[in-house]
Amino acid sequence: MHRIVLAALLVLAACKGGKSKARDAGADDGGVDPTEEAAKLDKRCVGADLEACRKLGVMYAEGVGVSPDPKRATALFAQACNGKNLAACNYLALALAEGMGVDRNPQRAADVYQDACTGGHMLACLNLGLMLRDGRGIPVDLPRSVKLLDTACKGKVTLACTVAGDVDALIASKASNPAPHWKSAIAHYKQGCESGDPSGCRQIGVAYIAGRGLPKSTTAAAVWFERACVGDDAIGCRVLGAMLVDGVGVPRDYKRGQELLTRACDHKDDEACRLMKIAAEPEAADGGVPNSLSDGGLPLTSVDAGSIDAPSNTH
Repeated sequence: MHRIVLAALLVLAACKGGKSKARDAGADDGGVDPTEEAAKLDKRCVGADLEACRKLGVMYAEGVGVSPDPKRATALFAQACNGKNLAACNYLALALAEGMGVDRNPQRAADVYQDACTGGHMLACLNLGLMLRDGRGIPVDLPRSVKLLDTACKGKVTLACTVAGDVDALIASKASNPAPHWKSAIAHYKQGCESGDPSGCRQIGVAYIAGRGLPKSTTAAAVWFERACVGDDAIGCRVLGAMLVDGVGVPRDYKRGQELLTRACDHKDDEACRLMKIAAEPEAADGGVPNSLSDGGLPLTSVDAGSIDAPSNTH
């Protein structure tokens, strides 16, 4: 067994985020002079400018230009949301879900997210999809979650495509007929990758390694890990670096392998730092364990390859 590659893959699930808490998405508004900006927004909000109310709410929530005041922030979000400002509804739902300046009410948050999503605010679709995936104060509902995430993905929310693939993978792991769900997962990962999310590229590499939704092939996997690494995905760089050190799926290139492991380590990937030390040992430098498979394949189990049932955006 190729020790560097196997070590890189064994911890893939943990480093990709697992059940890490994903924050709800929203836009951050800034200004040249926050105090003056807050004053201007206050006047505009009083004049029924709902977008100004939303922006002022963000400033009170974050304490930018004003003293932090979660209660007032949430009141401003509610005011704007009542006027059909869907971005404000997204923030209001977050406040309700987290209990920010208001009593925590996850079910009400879900309802507000749904209304905003139905109205066309794609971030709300993503956020409700995440709530339903994780069961954050409401029952887990994976089929509904993946539909919402797919809507957000089609609405050009890049992260949503890869997360939708992750939920597809979760459903596949529980299904009596997983094939269509794996097919959907791969399609979502490709959408994520093509739209600029390198973790989507990496997930396709993992699928090739594990033979989940795609035929097992470390050669094909390396292509997708390369794309992930080019997109600055530390885990993609780590796994590709390990493959290069061991010559798995790609011609052995110890120097470049170490360079990629170093790059991943510099991006705070602790496992990559550990693998650098393993790769620097004489056995690895002299050629490591030879690859006995003619096609460069690696006989890994799904456990070895790591789970692809949780979103990669949590690194």
